[in-house]
Amino acid sequence: MRRCLTPVVFAAAMCLPLPALAQNCPPGAWFCEQAEVQTPPAPAEAPARRQAPPPPQMNQDEEDETAPVAPPPSARSAPPVVVYQPVPAAPTTRVIIIAPGYGGGGYYAPPPPPPRPVRMAPPPPAPAPPPPKWHGNTKFGLNLRVEGMTFGHNSAAAKDSGMGGIGASLRYRPTPHFAFDLGIDLLGGTDYNGFQRTETPITLSGMIFLNPRSPVQLYLLGGMNFSQAKVKSDFASPLLSEKGDGTFEAEYSYFGGQAGAGLEFRLSRLVALNIDVVGFMRKRTDDGRIPEFSDPEKGTTNSSGGALLRGGLTFWW
Repeated sequence: MRRCLTPVVFAAAMCLPLPALAQNCPPGAWFCEQAEVQTPPAPAEAPARRQAPPPPQMNQDEEDETAPVAPPPSARSAPPVVVYQPVPAAPTTRVIIIAPGYGGGGYYAPPPPPPRPVRMAPPPPAPAPPPPKWHGNTKFGLNLRVEGMTFGHNSAAAKDSGMGGIGASLRYRPTPHFAFDLGIDLLGGTDYNGFQRTETPITLSGMIFLNPRSPVQLYLLGGMNFSQAKVKSDFASPLLSEKGDGTFEAEYSYFGGQAGAGLEFRLSRLVALNIDVVGFMRKRTDDGRIPEFSDPEKGTTNSSGGALLRGGLTFWW
């Protein structure tokens, strides 16, 4: 019982002098002298801290009655720190650029060299147009022509010797390169001896076309001829026989060959222009006993020759 009262008595004794000493003693001191105590200056006010925005108000109906109520903050406690975290932006497309030498352990790869210029070959020339086709259905042709005949001139020949006339040929062309020509001509004029002569030669020739698909075709011809001639004169001659009307006449027949060359100009598919030169040689085939021609250098002969210059149109079908 005594031990329990001892602390109470001690506490009461300690409380008695507190009002007298409180004037000169610093706060919290147990024993002090009678001395003046300087009061420390008041601490500077702390800078105002950022106030948190008030929480959003809620309707009373929406409040949760069971939610715990936070105790009011004490006067000395610091305001709560509010951290605003921005909403992350939507992910964007990543662009990755790989530089030369990236990931190569420090080795720098030089950029590739520029492409070498390639020389383009010039375009091939346009193909030549195909030659005109030969029309195989034009196998037959009719040639109509005019012509002139000349004889070899020497001291024994008449100065005005020469003949001219017209002619016609029927041509058959089975292939583009070859044709047959059967012709007849009617010639008149002055012959080698100076007599008036009319002659009708009949010819059969073969024609070779060297370029049958060209508009201008070169051809060669050759064949045989048979001719019948009649001469007359107003003067007597040992070569002529006298007639009752005071004129002198004679008839001759010849057989020989000819050869020549010419050009055919296709004016259209069915019409062509022909120009050619034909030389001939022949010999008399009648029973005349007196030679027809006399030459001071060669003597007398029954052989003769000359050349024909012909031009005309051919109609094909």
